[in-house]
Amino acid sequence: MHACTTASAPAKRTQLAAAKKLAVAVLAAMLVGCATGCSSSSDSATGSFNQFVNKIIHKFHGGGSPTQEAAELFHSQNPSAQMAAIAYFQSQPYGHQKIYMEAYRKLFANNPDPLVRGQAMLALGTSGQPSVAPLLVKNLGDPSKFVRMCSALALTYVNNPIAIDPLIDHLMHDPSRQVRIYCIEALKYYKAHRVLVALIDALNSENIAEVQLAWNNLTSETGQKFAQHPGPWRRWLASSHPSQTRPS
Repeated sequence: MHACTTASAPAKRTQLAAAKKLAVAVLAAMLVGCATGCSSSSDSATGSFNQFVNKIIHKFHGGGSPTQEAAELFHSQNPSAQMAAIAYFQSQPYGHQKIYMEAYRKLFANNPDPLVRGQAMLALGTSGQPSVAPLLVKNLGDPSKFVRMCSALALTYVNNPIAIDPLIDHLMHDPSRQVRIYCIEALKYYKAHRVLVALIDALNSENIAEVQLAWNNLTSETGQKFAQHPGPWRRWLASSHPSQTRPS
């Protein structure tokens, strides 16, 4: 594992602040996961998470590094501990090196616990590496809403055209509003005709966040500033792409 040197006092304060930010981020993810059907009890997950964070903060106060502690949790059989360790490593400058990416992919991507699978998808996606797109796309179809949400969120960091059609499919059909929102966000990289059609259709959504994000993407990708309803956008698309017909 990566070795860390002892930090100076100002660096320790910066690291401690970063650890606390990590604590908030991971706890929020864990709460979302448990709310969407994770297998761990909320009490045990929160207790394990608190132990992990307390140990990290203790290490910073003591002038040491949390890396070894996180490494031990990385190999834990406790899902919430594994999730916290993945979140820690993915936030580090070295956390997307090959050895870590292989660990996220091989050790955790098929984990039976949705907390761990979801966090593994985020760890892979935040690398920004196009090669992770096939696995993220596969997990867009996971039975767990949390894993699908994390996979869609991860794809907002990855530009790979193989994701276009699965993102459109989940934008149109996924029952989770949050998954649909992240699908819209992930489509920001692409200007294909079918992407524009899907974003225009999303303007019909009853959810204001979906409408706003779809409109933001359309204005950014096309340079047009029509209203937030499909009519003028469809007329513009028909006139600017006359050789392509809108699917029924």
